[in-house]
Amino acid sequence: MLQKKGFYYLFIFVPLFTMIVFTKITLINANIFMIGLLLYVFVYHPYISGKRLVALKSIPKSEFWRTFIPFWNLKFFDVLFFG
Repeated sequence: MLQKKGFYYLFIFVPLFTMIVFTKITLINANIFMIGLLLYVFVYHPYISGKRLVALKSIPKSEFWRTFIPFWNLKFFDVLFFG
């Protein structure tokens, strides 16, 4: 499912956009937004990106854990967003 670019973009951008909208309409405060942003950056985004890289066979499943290393996914930016 994550092999298709459209689904990947949805999984990546919709949660971030939702948090921004919820902050704008004051459903969540700045503290909750920051906690959500940290979870997004350090857990959610690496997980989704790692799943896509494994699905595209760009990395073996045994290297999935490396996607949680900050900035490690940058070398696969073109595969993730344009591939």
